[in-house]
Amino acid sequence: MLSALSIDQLAVLPIAIAAFIVLLSVIVFFHEYGHFSVARFFGVRVDTFSIGFGKPIARWTDRHGTEWRIAALPLGGYVKFFGDANAASAPSDAVQGDGQGEVQEHRGGTQFPRADADAGKGMTPEEKAVCYHFKPVGVRAAIVAAGPIANFILSAVIFWGLIWWLGQDYYEPVIGDVLDDSAAAEAGFAPGDRVLAINGREIRRFTDISSAVQLGAGDRVAFEVERGGQTLVLEATPRRVETEDVFGNKVQLGQLGVRPDPRGLATQSFGPINAIAPAIAKVGDVLKTTFRFIGRLIRGKEDASQLGGPLRMAKYAGQSALFGFDESAYAEPPTLVKQMQTSLAMFINLAAVVSVSIGFLNLLPVPVLDGGHLMYYAYEAVAGRPLGPRAQAFGFRLGLVMLASLMLFVTWNDINALLVGG
Repeated sequence: MLSALSIDQLAVLPIAIAAFIVLLSVIVFFHEYGHFSVARFFGVRVDTFSIGFGKPIARWTDRHGTEWRIAALPLGGYVKFFGDANAASAPSDAVQGDGQGEVQEHRGGTQFPRADADAGKGMTPEEKAVCYHFKPVGVRAAIVAAGPIANFILSAVIFWGLIWWLGQDYYEPVIGDVLDDSAAAEAGFAPGDRVLAINGREIRRFTDISSAVQLGAGDRVAFEVERGGQTLVLEATPRRVETEDVFGNKVQLGQLGVRPDPRGLATQSFGPINAIAPAIAKVGDVLKTTFRFIGRLIRGKEDASQLGGPLRMAKYAGQSALFGFDESAYAEPPTLVKQMQTSLAMFINLAAVVSVSIGFLNLLPVPVLDGGHLMYYAYEAVAGRPLGPRAQAFGFRLGLVMLASLMLFVTWNDINALLVGG
């Protein structure tokens, strides 16, 4: 494996690891702080707030009795509430009762107690009042949802800061060049065409064209085009090609075969107020792209090898942190300050995108994730009682299998991409 890796990859490995740890730790902190802050708001006692898993390398206790930890394995984190038996929020024996009921039998696979009269037996009213498991279903749902919501808020704040700080450079949606033997050439596109809409959706910037076709390989797409004062409708089918992303990694995308008119380059500046709307829109764009990719993946229109995991994230983190120091990315020799600013902007932009992705992943209706909790809570709200312990236990185990299988699959993709230089 080492022989298959380039010298450049080995050289940036320490930077990639350090950047990945910083990236993931910040995102996990905000996710868990979402759970933590809403739990505190509703009077739930929090025993532990941990960034990372395993043996703590630093710990301290705040005035509310919460132990804050930084643990040795920086691959996630957790908040442990009063009444939890472990980091997965399985209820403790005190919450479950004296062991005579069905709940105790299945405590290893359920996180939702109170299915029989023994639940909470032996706990004082004061303890129940601060116990997560005995809060109303709406409160528990709010605490669970707060984690992914915190990820979305973090992303919006980062995008807001970048837009306010740097503004937005963009090209007008005007065609500068049409590549020979491309989908665009076949459809009849010509230099000077202004794209007005794609499949009825208004187009304002050239990047809107790219976004529409990159996840449209093999689909017939209708383009409304202005040419010489007339409006035309051109139909094209983007072709899947292997190309390189901004970091030089190999990716497979749909391609129309057009380039922007360089004369249409513009820069838009924003103040702190009017940067809010485009920042929120960018979060929405990442979510829409994610939904669209998953939908096409399910229908067999995208290659599952494009899915990445922690190793690929670490690679991108290192590349983004070093991006500004590649002088080939500049028209003129940059100053050190400019290089550092560019790297910082790329790194925190990546953090925003990853934060959206982690928030989305946690909302999937898989029992071990936040979305699975919310699914069970929705059942409890409608039915007036929790789902049965056996069903909970089955769902929990199925969720673990699904999550473990996904992690193995994306890790294999990551290793394969590193070996082939993708």
